[in-house]
Amino acid sequence: MAVPYKVIPILFADDTSIIITSPNTCELQKAISTSIHQLTKWFQENSLSLNVSKTYFLQFRNKNLNNLHTPVTLDSNFIISANHIKFLGLTINDSMTWKSHIDAILPKLSSACFAIRSVKPYVSQQSLKTIYYAYFHAIMS
Repeated sequence: MAVPYKVIPILFADDTSIIITSPNTCELQKAISTSIHQLTKWFQENSLSLNVSKTYFLQFRNKNLNNLHTPVTLDSNFIISANHIKFLGLTINDSMTWKSHIDAILPKLSSACFAIRSVKPYVSQQSLKTIYYAYFHAIMS
């Protein structure tokens, strides 16, 4: 699959992501349009389809610069602009901070702590360690 300069495709299982970088707004808009067109063509040639309802556009922001507010379309359907997405288990936000990810895993970690505290009086140290690695450590890693 040929993609324009400064476009990085990331493929994992049935997920496809593209990272497009450019300091120039016009070049970025053109790269987005060209990339979407080429991806659509590649999907069609390989008898695959792109689910527009599960497709998102995330623009990383810089506090000092204005964001590009360009509608991204695919076959006359608008691609939803998101301020955060889940990518390979990480929640990534448009300001590239850990806040969204921490907010997403905090309830899971709290639940894991509660479960470990609840069973602590009834299980051996080895069993407790197994529960820790299966539950809490799995979330953290």
